[in-house]
Amino acid sequence: MGGGDLNLKKSWHPQTMKNIERVWKAEQKHEAECKKIEELQKELKDERAREEITRFAQESGSIKKKDDRLDWMYQGPAGQVSRDEYLLGRSIDKQITDQYEEPESGPSAETGLLPGSIFNPTTPASNLDLAAKIREDPLFEIRLVSPVSL
Repeated sequence: MGGGDLNLKKSWHPQTMKNIERVWKAEQKHEAECKKIEELQKELKDERAREEITRFAQESGSIKKKDDRLDWMYQGPAGQVSRDEYLLGRSIDKQITDQYEEPESGPSAETGLLPGSIFNPTTPASNLDLAAKIREDPLFEIRLVSPVSL
């Protein structure tokens, strides 16, 4: 009756196109992964060679040694209280608290103005500011454009 190999109809048979394609994709993936691993190994080798050259140069004295430590990030500024100590209620120096106190309010030595005098509405700058606010007010522009009264 019919000829042909019945094994080609089985899903596990290695000669089916589906299985051949699956094997080919797996081989391509493996090759790509191997290339990536080789590139990473080459980069690592180059980096180690660079580090070795810089270390040799530092030992010979031609290059100044770098301090790669990050301790400076975790140290508080000199002369200030640790935040943890302050929050735990431990005693702190009077000099440090005097730093943060505001001087007594009075006429400024630089400008001769009293504190808050810049908010005095009688200054000419406030008139210009008021005119600018009126000019840029969207509601004011709507009222100018539409003649309909409410």
